[in-house]
Amino acid sequence: MDGDIQSNVRAQGRTLMRNRTTKPLKYGDFAAFVLLLFAFPQLGYSQNDNLHKLFSDYYEFQLREDPGQATFIGRTEYNDRWDDPSPEHQRQFRKLLQELLGRLQAIPEKSLTGQDRLSYRLLDWQLRDQIESQDTISTFYSVNQLIGGHLNIFSAMAIAPANTVKDYENQIARLRALPRWVDQTIAASNQAIAEKKLQPRLVANREAVQLDLEMVSEPLQSPLLKAFTKFPDSITSVEQERLRASAVDAYSQAFLPAWHKLRNYVLATYIPAARDSVGLSQMPGGAAMYAFFVKHMTTTDYTPEQIHEIGLKEVARIQSEMLKIRQQLNFTGTAEEFSDQVLNAPRFRFHSEQEILTHGRDIAKRIDPELPRLFKMLPRMTYGVAAIPADRAATSSEYYEEPALDGSRAGYFFMRTIDPEKESSCCLEATILHESVPGHHLQIALSFETPGVPDFRKISEFTAYTEGWAMYAETLGSALHMYETPYEQYGQLQGELFRAARLVVDTGIHTQGWTRDKAIDYMYGSGADPSRDYMASEVDRYIAWPGQALAYKIGQLKILELRTLAEKELGPKFDIRAFHDVVLRNGSIPLNILEEQVREWISQTRKDASSAKNDSRPANN
Repeated sequence: MDGDIQSNVRAQGRTLMRNRTTKPLKYGDFAAFVLLLFAFPQLGYSQNDNLHKLFSDYYEFQLREDPGQATFIGRTEYNDRWDDPSPEHQRQFRKLLQELLGRLQAIPEKSLTGQDRLSYRLLDWQLRDQIESQDTISTFYSVNQLIGGHLNIFSAMAIAPANTVKDYENQIARLRALPRWVDQTIAASNQAIAEKKLQPRLVANREAVQLDLEMVSEPLQSPLLKAFTKFPDSITSVEQERLRASAVDAYSQAFLPAWHKLRNYVLATYIPAARDSVGLSQMPGGAAMYAFFVKHMTTTDYTPEQIHEIGLKEVARIQSEMLKIRQQLNFTGTAEEFSDQVLNAPRFRFHSEQEILTHGRDIAKRIDPELPRLFKMLPRMTYGVAAIPADRAATSSEYYEEPALDGSRAGYFFMRTIDPEKESSCCLEATILHESVPGHHLQIALSFETPGVPDFRKISEFTAYTEGWAMYAETLGSALHMYETPYEQYGQLQGELFRAARLVVDTGIHTQGWTRDKAIDYMYGSGADPSRDYMASEVDRYIAWPGQALAYKIGQLKILELRTLAEKELGPKFDIRAFHDVVLRNGSIPLNILEEQVREWISQTRKDASSAKNDSRPANN
């Protein structure tokens, strides 16, 4: 379904958390560089040259400021360092963003057309959003059990290349750089305390537990040193021994002391200052902060009150659809009883981890040959289906990991295979449609492969678009010959209900004073999932990451709304493959810009149809 916590740690760390920046830059040098760039017209450059140079500069700026992101897309020159989350660097970072925006504003938008104009608008949106993020939330996420920087450390190390001696030396350098990173993080947390932009105490408690679990006493058993347990044959045994010893020393002398320091800080300083309340509206300035989160995550102008009402209506609609299926199956009990007695029946349970993997891969490969009927373009980059790695298998839900931008690493859907007897097959089709194809992998891989698009757009992540598309992909199951029994249909609706209930609960917590218990009661009582413990963990997610969970359903509803509009306006001229092409062809974009793109396509399609009709009429004699 939407177990994208691991990938969201990365994706949202790249969007909402641009303030978690990188190595210190010399501001005066960069300012001088910016002034030189403004002189380009005098050096013979056109406005489009200036614009394309700005796109390239912004892309490189992003990678310098977020070395973890650079690692994920396959760039290696920053693999020896981390971001710099210190307040001092955040202030510098904001100034640099403002200068980039100034360069953009110096180029008249009206003179641009096609992809240049769209790229201009997207860069303008991103820069303004990043600046507002700096002004509004700043150090709010310096402590967080879902998207805290400590998690990004482990994620980046897990996929860092380990092919050459230099790759291994980079990983060692990153381990030795962690004490400085921890000091910068503590400085950011101290500013959060001073500004009273604090997480709830339960969030900080969970990070403290995570930090404890991450401090494995035996270095070579830590996931941070996984690469040092097996070397490629191209590295000599002497070098292997040297690198392994250096990594163990860095782990013991740098990582462990730094993590002990961070854990002790969270326990002794942050937790006593943290708030008891769970909703942002109960924190000074919290209402304005939540309004920003809603706008940032949904890329719409919806108010929290409007989203709450949308959620209530969607919950009622989906519950009605689920009731029809229970009636179709002649089941007279409640939704909870249906889940317990039918969906959790032994026939839907797995017996081994391999059985789950085999079933998941079978579904994925049944989807693949059906895709050309719905899509004009399919990505060249392949994807795999694998088990969640052992070091996070007990705590992670399913997630998708995107391919490297340079094509050096395929995409992967990681399935939860631990405790197979607790996993049900009835919802797996919707999950794979969401996470692989035609969901995340198809959309993200296509965006990487689209020609003529600036690189900064290929790594842009608008959650409402990416997660909205993945949820929309679930609705295509029937057209792809999935959901062929009422049980799979019910499983898809149950997942959709889960996302709809989030609209109600997230806004309820952060604007209406809902308690944690009230939110859990609502989620559990909605019938979205039969496990109260799972609902509790989800509610804790909404508390720790305000507004993020709104993006899924809001994005899906917008794409469905645009499809309905196109079907109505074009009638028999509507082509589902052309519609999907226009939604996907520009990569991840805000929903308001997506709507403009679809409306322009509808208008042009109608004009083309009218012209063709006129051209086919016989000439008057």
